[in-house]
Amino acid sequence: MDQRNPVCPSLWGILLFFIWTIGYVDPVTTSTNPTSTWTFSKDQSYLAFSPNLTLEQDQQIILSFRTRSPNGLLFCHLLEHFNQSFHPLLENYHFCAELSHGYLQVKYNLNQNSDVIKLGRALNDDSWHTVDIFLNTKTGELQVSFDDFLTTSRYLRAYTQYLDIKSILDWTRLKSVVSFAGLSPSVSIEYHQFIGCLQSLKYRELIEVTWEVSPSIIMQAESGCRDLCQEENPCGEGRCINLYTSVHCDCFSLDREGEKCQDTTVTEITLHGYEWLTYQLYTEEDRTLRDRNRFSLQFKSDRGSGVLLYAVGSTDMSDNRMEQHHSHLIASVHQGKVKASVAFGDDILEQTMGLGVDDNRWHNLTIVHEKVKVEFYLDGTPYIHETVNDMYYLGLDPHIYIGGGESFVQTLGLQVRQNFAGCLKNIFVNDHSILYELRSNFSTSQLHGNTEIQYGCHRVDNIPLTFPRSRSILFLSGYYGSTFSIQLEFRTVREMAILLSTDIQTIDSYGYPVKGYFEVWINGSLPMLKFVRSMYQNTAANTSLLPVNVSNNKWHTLSFNLKQGQVKISVDNLSLPSLFIGNDSQIYNNIEIGYGHRIYEDFIGFVGCIRNIVIQGHFLDPINLMESAPSGGFHRGLILDGCHLVDHCRTHQHCRNGGRCLSDWDGVTCDCSSSAYQGKYCQFARYRSSCDSYYQSGWRSSGVYVIDVDGSGPVEPTYVTCQMGISTDGDYYGQTVVEHNLSNQTIVRGTTLPDLMIRLTYREMGFVELQKLTKMSAWCEQYVQYTCLNAPIGLGNLTSFKSVDGTVVQYIGDVDQTLSPGCNKRLCNCDSEDLVTREDSGYNRITSQLPIKEITVYQFTDFKTPDSKGFLTIGPLKCWGNKESLTLSAVTFVTEDSFLQLPGWVYGDMEFSFRTHQTSALLMYQSSFSGDWFKVTLDLEDSIRIEIYIKENLILSETLDADKSLNDGDWHRVTLELSSHEVRCGLDSKRKIVSIPFHSNITFDGYLYLGGKMYSSESYENLPGLTGCVKGLVYNGRPRNLIHDVYDDMLGIQSGCRPHCSPDPCQNGGHCVEKWNDYQCTCTNKWAHSGHSCEININENVVTITGEQAAYFDLRISSNPLEMENRIIFSFHTQVREALIFYMYDELNNFIQLEVVEGKKLRFSRNNFRQIFYTDIEVPGITEPTWKQVVLDPSKINIDGKITYLNLANNKLESGYSSNPFANEVETVKPTRMKEKQPPFLRIYLGGTPANVTELDKFQGCMRGFKIGDRLIDLQKNSESNTGLKKGCKAGCTKNWCLNGGYCIERWGDGDYECDCSRSKFAGERCQLEASGIFSGQSGVHYHFTPSGQAARTNTEQFSFIFKTNCTEGKTMVLLLIFSKERKDYIVISLSNKFVRALLKQGNNLFEEKLKGSFCDGTAHKFEYKRENEEMWIRAAEIHSVDRSPWRKKFTTSTQLEDMDTLLVGGLIPSLTEMMEPKYGNPNLTVNFTGCISDVNYKPVRGDSFEVQPLKQLRDLKNGSLTVYGPQVPQCSPVDYDDHSVTTTSTVNVPTTTANPLSGITMPPWDVGSPNFYIIGIGNNGTTPLPPTTTTSTATTTAVVTTAVYLLTTDEEPRNITLLVGKITTENVSSMTILIVSTLVALLCLIAILIAIVMRRMRTRYVTYDVRKKYFDDFELKEPLNHTMETYSPAPPPPKKDIHIATWDEFSMVSATLGSSKKKQNGILPGKVNTLPADVRNLEYPVQTTFLPDDSTKYPVYNRKKNRPASSISEVLEEMERQQRAKELGADPDQYEEPKSHGEGDLEWDPLVDHTPLTMGIHDTIYETQDEDSDGKSRATSCESEDPLKVLEQQQDLLHEYNADSGYEAESQRNGDDDLDLNESLTPPTPDSSKLYYDITGVEGSPQCTSTPHKIIVESEEQFV
Repeated sequence: MDQRNPVCPSLWGILLFFIWTIGYVDPVTTSTNPTSTWTFSKDQSYLAFSPNLTLEQDQQIILSFRTRSPNGLLFCHLLEHFNQSFHPLLENYHFCAELSHGYLQVKYNLNQNSDVIKLGRALNDDSWHTVDIFLNTKTGELQVSFDDFLTTSRYLRAYTQYLDIKSILDWTRLKSVVSFAGLSPSVSIEYHQFIGCLQSLKYRELIEVTWEVSPSIIMQAESGCRDLCQEENPCGEGRCINLYTSVHCDCFSLDREGEKCQDTTVTEITLHGYEWLTYQLYTEEDRTLRDRNRFSLQFKSDRGSGVLLYAVGSTDMSDNRMEQHHSHLIASVHQGKVKASVAFGDDILEQTMGLGVDDNRWHNLTIVHEKVKVEFYLDGTPYIHETVNDMYYLGLDPHIYIGGGESFVQTLGLQVRQNFAGCLKNIFVNDHSILYELRSNFSTSQLHGNTEIQYGCHRVDNIPLTFPRSRSILFLSGYYGSTFSIQLEFRTVREMAILLSTDIQTIDSYGYPVKGYFEVWINGSLPMLKFVRSMYQNTAANTSLLPVNVSNNKWHTLSFNLKQGQVKISVDNLSLPSLFIGNDSQIYNNIEIGYGHRIYEDFIGFVGCIRNIVIQGHFLDPINLMESAPSGGFHRGLILDGCHLVDHCRTHQHCRNGGRCLSDWDGVTCDCSSSAYQGKYCQFARYRSSCDSYYQSGWRSSGVYVIDVDGSGPVEPTYVTCQMGISTDGDYYGQTVVEHNLSNQTIVRGTTLPDLMIRLTYREMGFVELQKLTKMSAWCEQYVQYTCLNAPIGLGNLTSFKSVDGTVVQYIGDVDQTLSPGCNKRLCNCDSEDLVTREDSGYNRITSQLPIKEITVYQFTDFKTPDSKGFLTIGPLKCWGNKESLTLSAVTFVTEDSFLQLPGWVYGDMEFSFRTHQTSALLMYQSSFSGDWFKVTLDLEDSIRIEIYIKENLILSETLDADKSLNDGDWHRVTLELSSHEVRCGLDSKRKIVSIPFHSNITFDGYLYLGGKMYSSESYENLPGLTGCVKGLVYNGRPRNLIHDVYDDMLGIQSGCRPHCSPDPCQNGGHCVEKWNDYQCTCTNKWAHSGHSCEININENVVTITGEQAAYFDLRISSNPLEMENRIIFSFHTQVREALIFYMYDELNNFIQLEVVEGKKLRFSRNNFRQIFYTDIEVPGITEPTWKQVVLDPSKINIDGKITYLNLANNKLESGYSSNPFANEVETVKPTRMKEKQPPFLRIYLGGTPANVTELDKFQGCMRGFKIGDRLIDLQKNSESNTGLKKGCKAGCTKNWCLNGGYCIERWGDGDYECDCSRSKFAGERCQLEASGIFSGQSGVHYHFTPSGQAARTNTEQFSFIFKTNCTEGKTMVLLLIFSKERKDYIVISLSNKFVRALLKQGNNLFEEKLKGSFCDGTAHKFEYKRENEEMWIRAAEIHSVDRSPWRKKFTTSTQLEDMDTLLVGGLIPSLTEMMEPKYGNPNLTVNFTGCISDVNYKPVRGDSFEVQPLKQLRDLKNGSLTVYGPQVPQCSPVDYDDHSVTTTSTVNVPTTTANPLSGITMPPWDVGSPNFYIIGIGNNGTTPLPPTTTTSTATTTAVVTTAVYLLTTDEEPRNITLLVGKITTENVSSMTILIVSTLVALLCLIAILIAIVMRRMRTRYVTYDVRKKYFDDFELKEPLNHTMETYSPAPPPPKKDIHIATWDEFSMVSATLGSSKKKQNGILPGKVNTLPADVRNLEYPVQTTFLPDDSTKYPVYNRKKNRPASSISEVLEEMERQQRAKELGADPDQYEEPKSHGEGDLEWDPLVDHTPLTMGIHDTIYETQDEDSDGKSRATSCESEDPLKVLEQQQDLLHEYNADSGYEAESQRNGDDDLDLNESLTPPTPDSSKLYYDITGVEGSPQCTSTPHKIIVESEEQFV
């Protein structure tokens, strides 16, 4: 307890306890009459009796109750069973009273009429309450009295509904029962059992008399009101509470806890700011109002703010309207004070208590609510309040928050939102100890925000911020200054993440500020500092790494400091060298922790925890940060949870297919960005399998795509070229094009070429990819062309091809069934052998024999001319279509009721294609006997819905929106790919990955219905079946050919897809609507097109009206004037701004008129009696070169689909003819009118009128399809006699011939045009000349103009121009001068290699401003100038970034410039320099410009139309006021005028998902070189020797490979030749090259032979053998190990040191001789003894151990025959053979001695008898083993083979067969001085038998490598002499 607390805890505890006890003492004593009082403490406990009622009797029930339960039945009057036939008007009846949520509720229900009266509140306070309920049966008035409150009454609906209630409730014939506290189990009414006491039960049976109830039924009710606390008080010092069913102990203020307040040690808990407690006050069902509450807790903290209690709620307070009563009870620590608030509706009682309660000492807070009074206690000090609200009840939500929470509702009284950080104990809510219940695992008390509860009171520090996801961020702003520091601690398991980012400002070399940034990364588990000086320019990043592993789930400290331009970073006290970035550098505003504001890859954000953040020495409190970030900052996705960081990647390896596992907070995330897969675990293939798959999925543009031929298989994706829209058999496909490396027209046959074999390499594809592509494709082809001049092709003989799978192809083009050699089913042209250039070509289309991988060419030997040649071209492989998804395998559903019943979908993915014209349909439905189902529906015309229902749960319901309408009759592809956690749904090009609940396998056991439904079901949603086609159904892991499921007797289903709209029968762009048995054409232009197939097109009748005097139509079209009211249809195309289109009138001068006005309107005029009215219709683009269609009705006009109603009166002149009917009106067209009325007629002027009829301009342009009503005016026929009218529309501007924004002007009738360049920056006939000039330093353009109007006086002038130069000298160049000859004012722009300068002179004032930069770098720059009154602004930058460059401002004068009338471009002229500053006249300082200038534009007044463009005038040759000084100024182009706002790479259509990840890809570089050419024969180059060779051998080979490089003599011949003995590779060799190289090869071979002969002779001198042993103890064919080869001499040899003694492990031939080794027992082979005699076993010899038993390898081998340790492999084997024979004879191997051989045992070795079956394989031919990989590629045998002994043991039988001799002469090791010459010629003896030899090169002891010995069977033994 805090020692400073002035109040003794026991004293204020007793005080509080006394106060609380007084409030809870029962105000009413227990009834003294036990017979009238009952206790109900069990379920189904009740009292009941049957009343005697009369028809005139009123009903009344009186009772008293007490309870703690908010719900419970008090009484209920019910009918017993009655006969419905006797009471037809009676359906049901009950009259009940109950407690509901603490208030009284009286219900009266008769048939369908129900009334409810609610009154009272908080009646479950365990006090006695009395209820009196009275029903007047005459009037139907129900009165309810409660305690001392006023009576509430209501007239019942049943009594107003029924006139005679007694006829329904005839109590003389009905039996009823009144039940108290509960009901009989036979009653079906829902109710709550009453738990508590009832007394004084009274019921009225006679008029105005009530009687005490005598129950006839008593079920488990106890007499009297039983108080369990009085019977036995188990609570000791605690307060006992009677619950009627049990007792509960209240331990408040006792500093105790426990079920009986027996524990003297109370529970303490520590909250860390991210945890909180909740207590469930009651269930939602028991929710009630309370007028007595108590909340108490003790807290201890050193933090100034935190939520202690938070309880809010609202309750309905009225029975007849929704009246909400809001209440709350809130307490918190805020700024070291306790602030508490209790609200009763709008009356809020608040109290601030204490001071400095954040002193880390215990404090007690208690809030007691007793009706209107609320008492706040802090450490015993009371603060008493009373509410003025009559509603003094608290209606709180079921859950109370203690110590904090999340997502607090904005509530008055809630001062803070931070969670409490500190310790809590003695938390009581009313009579419940929250911490005791928490520790006892009661469900009502829960800890949140952490999984582990920290009991006890501990100091709270190091609170970590958790960054649970990759994009979580803490963003801080407002940091500026040249000194900056930040320190933090972090913890993560991510190996790649951005930890910290901050903006920084440095100063560049020109003194301008540059914004860049610093970032601290974790890169490969190491911290990395990244510095980028400018974030807007492409500057290189400076990066540095620290060698500290920080991804180990441990805390690490990071420090980042900036001071005096030095940046220093350290991690765990390990620092990087300081990085100097400039003295004026400073942090600029933003700090991002855990992420950054630049664009990063996915998953690159920090995931982990960060704590103890200190910025500029200021500690950032995590709790405060979570509550509210500092000003200008924010946080996203951060949480406080104590940093429960787990490296889930260590335990969950879910990522597949190369996906990178990233541990998140609750699992793993897989980074699939570097793989070809996507999905949660990278389980879905990212790319489609072929170009056709892309095409069928909606991609339509050709280009570069990425395909994955095996989907989710192991084959890597490849880049291919896709040609989209390839037509075959009426359908369209995507074609995959795969290139190879054989150039077109490669020469393969000639007079000097050898026989060739050519192997092609295909781009990005190997054997597996090519085979998969061809096998899946419906069609493949490859173009083959052979061009010859007297060079026969000889297919099958001289020339053959081989496909990728090894099939020999002997044809070109189409082939007959016999596959016989030929070209396109006939003899080949080139086989004619004449001297004419011929060609054989065609497409090979047998898919299984494509692509061509190898070409074999044998040379023709009978050429007739030296120029005879053959050239070969092999085209790329092209494949399209899918065998399993062809239209031929489709089915058509003709009616909505047709469907296919197929075997159910059991496993695997699902996909199919459909086409239809429906807007909604059931496409597929999968049933299941278990009730599960799956369906695909066409919901709307542009979306489908996929749903899966499993185990009564809809686990998938996804809508996929299409990019276009799905009822367009095109094929659309639907895919559904399943995995354990996700489903990827696909619709055409759209793919969507949707998470689903985990499942091991989704299976269905029903049928799959395709195209419709078999029976009606709710899951169908009454959708119609499909009318259309389905193809390409793939499920259960295989495709299904649907035509096999269609039979002839099936109604409504047809095999194949038979759309009548393919090919499209509709003409003129009509839209075909598929009827599947027929078609219907919807004409796109219903006014111009008609007919069943829209074949009638009135627009074909088109003429050109040239605008000449007589170029118009004058037509009398009818004698019926009423036809003027018919619909008029026509189209026109013009550029005129004012013109008459037509004028139509009749004999009475009624007329209608249409004309073009103002270049943007159509004006329609007509008469109304003798008045003329008109209306104007806006027509955008009326003069543009497009057709405008007009449909004119009497009441409206339709122009290109836009309807305008004509609000014009339309009354005709019908009588009273007048030759001047419109005397008071203005007629724009006035035809000649007769004095007398003429016979009826209807006449029209079209395109103009005769002379003197109108002043309107004539129409120029084209007109077509003029139709009045049903009458089509034949314009072409009526134009035949008029030269001004021409058939067809002869327009010149059919396309925009005018370049660069020029406007094309038609020359109608001639098909010609001219260009108006006034709105373009270019000039020339077609606006093709750029307004630019090259200035040589001596030239200039002088332009004089006259400013008019506002341009003569201005202070808002502006101009700009583009320039490009390379200025190297230090002089200033003048770019531009604007001058006033009269005022001598000017603006001059000049340039040096360091800046561009603007100088403004006004009177005597000079204003100058410079822009520093490198403008002389040969790139285009743009300069812009503008002035706004006294401010002059300039900027200049590279042309494409000038809009992003800042303006530079200079204050000038607001005086206006006057009469600026001269503009000079490119420099100055002498006549002007004398009026300027002196330096401009000094040639040593200032020179004219050298370079290119373009687009000079000067506007004196901003916003005015007057502008000066001198260089454009120059290019337009409009030189009236323009003078060129010096040399000519030719045109130039300083800049590419393409749009550089986007990347200018080639446009390709690339597949995407929801977002396109491959947009803009191009084919990667492919530098594989030319194909491999192999020479397989001499061909026509027989005299040319072979080139020198370089051989490489392994043990077993079939050929010698030789590589040579030839000099090129022609570009037509192959290069890079590889020679094969028996087969050769070559590429492109000239005859002279072959001759030279062959001569060199022959010379080298001759030298090699001479050397071999000499060495052979030298070697034979040393090989002299004696039959008898003389001086050597042992002499064998090969010298023992460590011996030196010496010349035979009678003298004894000198003593040798370190004689090598062989041990078992040195000889790999041991097991080869004696077979596989036995298993060891105790380190010794079974049946073996130690190999050395006892007297020499202890000798030490140098040994090594590799494979034999321990005892065998420890000692050397002792050869008993030689009577010494063995020193060679032959002696080892000899000893082993001796022991083997001894074993076979049953003799002791140590005693057994073999008989001597060859003369008394003196002969050691006889070269004539003892052969050498085991020897080192040194042969005259070096072999090379070639193994075949699974992909068909050859590979040499590696030295890294398996254990040689294992191989030898497996070959035991073969060894015994071939190694029958007992002489062994194979050495285990050679001396370095005894190297054999590998080139030495060795002559074998005459072959007599075949023996097995072992080449032990590479076996242990061999100097090459450790390898398996290779067996070689030769025809004879090799004898070395």
